[in-house]
Amino acid sequence: MHRELNERISYVKECMEKKNKLNTLLKQTEQDMIKEKLLLNKLSEELRKENEDVLKLESANITSLFYAILGTKDEKLEKEKQEVLKARLKYDQCKNNVEYLAKESKRLVDELSKVEICESEYEDLINKKLALINLENKEISDELKNLIERKESMHANIIEIDEAIKAGEEALTEIENTVKELESAEGWGIADMLGGGLIVTAVKYDHIDKAGKYVDEAQRALGRFKREMSDIKMITGTEISIGTFETFADYFFDGLIFDWVVQSEIGKSLDAVKDTKNQIDKAMSKLYEEKVTEEFMLKQLEEKIKNIIESV
Repeated sequence: MHRELNERISYVKECMEKKNKLNTLLKQTEQDMIKEKLLLNKLSEELRKENEDVLKLESANITSLFYAILGTKDEKLEKEKQEVLKARLKYDQCKNNVEYLAKESKRLVDELSKVEICESEYEDLINKKLALINLENKEISDELKNLIERKESMHANIIEIDEAIKAGEEALTEIENTVKELESAEGWGIADMLGGGLIVTAVKYDHIDKAGKYVDEAQRALGRFKREMSDIKMITGTEISIGTFETFADYFFDGLIFDWVVQSEIGKSLDAVKDTKNQIDKAMSKLYEEKVTEEFMLKQLEEKIKNIIESV
């Protein structure tokens, strides 16, 4: 009977924690989606304006004639095309984020619909367990109840930490792929500067294109990591700062797009990606430390509960 009650208590507690987490994640996801939609509208307008600027320079109007006479039309047009490309990259990335967040929101809603209402059952189960033990000492009974609740909360928190670690590992994978492609692009870029020809240039930009796609995935993975981290109760007193992840992709695109002009921007973008990787590594180290601490304290609690039950 004790074992059945213990198993049900664990299940119901996990159900409660899952419900709370899903509600938190859904709220954060919806907030992120609102921000991304607002940004998408802004980027759409910027892209429209940049396209108009290129069309004006390409058309045979007074402005176009003016630049042609001064001998700076080609230079101005090339700069405008770079601005269009940068605006398009940011727009596409933001659009992908909106679509991803919409799917994520629907997934969370679907999961919430499957979660039972467990709060009242949990209280009933705890009371049954205490009645079954048949403790006459109210002080000991209250202590045991508190220990059981702490144990289940700690167990649920370990599950949260595991999920955050998984999200962090996924983010690291995308970041490491980005680093690999940028390092390749940097090498081919040097060859390009030395007169490598069209093939070398094409290979360089192929690596840049792949790096951009990994950055897109990394940004979403970092978002998931941040949302998972927000739901963890840290007991070691450490703090994990992850706010800078929000501007990760913007920094990447702002710097890298001007590789069309300056080769050194590949190196700067590579440094930015490596810096982000270092931040994730530090956060993951703290998570692993937190998990070890939680598991140690959980074992101590379980031993204490066992001793109380056996001694009464």
